[in-house]
Amino acid sequence: MKDRSNSDEQVLQDMSGVVLEEKSKRFTLLNPEIRIEPTNICNAHCVMCPREKMKRSQGVGDLNLFKKIIDQSVDVGAKQVSLENFGETFVDPYIFERAAYAKSKGLETLTITNASLLDEEKGKKVLELFDVIRISMYGIGKDTYEKIHRGLKFEDVQKNVSCLLSMRKQTPRSKTRIEMYFLLMQENKHEMRDFLNKYESVTDAVAVWKPHNWGDGREYRSPLGKKVSCNRPFTGPLQVQWDGLVVPCCFDYDSKMILGDLNTQSIQEVFRGDEYNKLRRAHEQGDFSEFPFCNVCDQLNKREDVLVYTNIKNAKVGATNTTYFEVKK
Repeated sequence: MKDRSNSDEQVLQDMSGVVLEEKSKRFTLLNPEIRIEPTNICNAHCVMCPREKMKRSQGVGDLNLFKKIIDQSVDVGAKQVSLENFGETFVDPYIFERAAYAKSKGLETLTITNASLLDEEKGKKVLELFDVIRISMYGIGKDTYEKIHRGLKFEDVQKNVSCLLSMRKQTPRSKTRIEMYFLLMQENKHEMRDFLNKYESVTDAVAVWKPHNWGDGREYRSPLGKKVSCNRPFTGPLQVQWDGLVVPCCFDYDSKMILGDLNTQSIQEVFRGDEYNKLRRAHEQGDFSEFPFCNVCDQLNKREDVLVYTNIKNAKVGATNTTYFEVKK
């Protein structure tokens, strides 16, 4: 164990790769991305998603709080905002207002969707206000798709995706990057090659991953012995839930590890607070006993095999911001 008798602020300055760096007695983000959950309400209950285990309240983020967080994010060096997490993006009635405000502050905008609600009207706004949209589609046949994405209609999603691609093709001024993601599971492994054949040539990027465990939410991956820090407490990105609570990362689906509250604290205060520092120490020392949710997380095992295929340049397991990397030529 390393001696950590010095102050919390000194701890922040000492840690290699820490998420903040001191600049005129203020701190700025080393990782330029902030992730804000617009809502944790979803219109589906997909098999890989542990929604039945989520106990936290469901709702839609307050627009004024969102704007305050965006303003603070810009002040500490954010360049990108991801409007997504444990809900369907387009359930949020304010999603385009959020994107427009973020764009007005000079931020790149990203979102993830199941595309079930992405009709033509919403698609047009996406092409105006989002730099990147990632569509999760884990089946290209009706039976497989609806077995995995429970509650959604395959025909609706297929129509919406085709419409978005067609509109983007007909809108040369749009710079929206469209990505398609596929999770490789027993239910759909026979469709992976067809998925790639269908979408790799008509979208900007594709990726195939094996599913993760969502901490204690699922059991897709087995532990591999020694745990190694995922580095998120040091490298970010900042993860904000719809109600303003800050958690370590997107895998904390039930807000089990609250590091701060942006309703009452600033980003500066949260990053320099006791809870964040305790988590950093645990990850630096490799002792996760005080953080049971981290302790069972499959992200502490560096399994390179979980990234099956992608044409995104430099994408790798554990990397952040890979959606902004160049597509391989």
